[in-house]
Amino acid sequence: MIRVPRPTPATAFALLLFAAATLVAYGGLLSHAYPGDTSAYSLYGRELVLDGRIPYRDFYDEYPPGSVPVFALPALLWNAHYVLFFKLWMALCGAGCVVAALAIARRLAIPALQLAPVILLPVLLGPVYLNRYDPLPALILLLAVLAVVDGRERTGAIWLGLGTVVKLFPAVVAPLALRRAHHRLPFAAWWAGAGLVLFAPFFLAAPGGVGFSLWSQAKRHLEIETLASSVLLAGSKLGIHHVDWIAGKPGSIDLGGSLADALATISSLVSVVLVLWAIREYWRGPDTDRRFVTAAAVAVTAFAVFGKVLSPQYLTWVAVIVPLAAGRNGARAAGSLFAALLLTQPAYIVDKYGLREQNWTVWALLARNALLVLVFVFLVRALREWRSSAATVAR
Repeated sequence: MIRVPRPTPATAFALLLFAAATLVAYGGLLSHAYPGDTSAYSLYGRELVLDGRIPYRDFYDEYPPGSVPVFALPALLWNAHYVLFFKLWMALCGAGCVVAALAIARRLAIPALQLAPVILLPVLLGPVYLNRYDPLPALILLLAVLAVVDGRERTGAIWLGLGTVVKLFPAVVAPLALRRAHHRLPFAAWWAGAGLVLFAPFFLAAPGGVGFSLWSQAKRHLEIETLASSVLLAGSKLGIHHVDWIAGKPGSIDLGGSLADALATISSLVSVVLVLWAIREYWRGPDTDRRFVTAAAVAVTAFAVFGKVLSPQYLTWVAVIVPLAAGRNGARAAGSLFAALLLTQPAYIVDKYGLREQNWTVWALLARNALLVLVFVFLVRALREWRSSAATVAR
């Protein structure tokens, strides 16, 4: 199911750089700073492994059912050093992302330098990289993309199904991969079946609990780090209007008020519309490896950047797929993403309460989000390049 690419000097060098990044990063393997969500992960994992309590039935779990094995494994294998084991595991997933990204890049003739955001991500994102479980679904996404590019339809469908239940966002790539499948009904069946393997046991044990967990995520307020929030915070700082933060559920920092609530709904709709547009644009154009990967980057970026929740760890998903977009616009998207990642830690880490206090970090967040929009614009241009190429051929 996993085809390991042959090691090359470039791969070895990239892995060395990645390993160094995990060691020197703030909140990395040698740092205890900002353990973040690992405290919740350890609680959920230990409840299951040590106390035999079933998630969603015996206690509330805010994460998708596919995350349960992720949280349980460190408690099962090395409970005394849960956080260290978890970070080592995520580091291995990150290394897998580097290897998979390089394999895809070689297939698409993408320059290795363009993968800098993937290789240096531990340093760029700091503690939100190894202290969150997002490197795992990011790896699953890349394994799915690599499988689809290699023509292994069933393997790609299985990875996408598992990724959907682990952290939802790989689902936006499934309709793109479906277009490439020679046997679409079996592809859909493998995708659904793989997801049900992780989803069904918990849903059957506690349908109400799983439903409540999903509903609590769907009805969240506008998170303070989103694109819409950055505009509202900038307006508030300029004295145009006033917004304030609220303690959201589950455990997020949000913006309150009717305007923020309205923008939360609009943001969700915009995100869905842009994902659907990316799918439609890909289905209408040529079916090539480069367009497929570029369309995947467009869909994942639309899902992550334009919604009502944009936690900094979401950029892990974006960072592993955007640098694989082809052409000049793909390179521009990767460069803009690198700049956006550089601004993420100042907005989130340097002053932990800065956004809530509406100090200088508001401008850092606004600049970061503007760069993410620019990333999306370049990706859209890369995806639409086939139109000008087709017009040239027609003439």
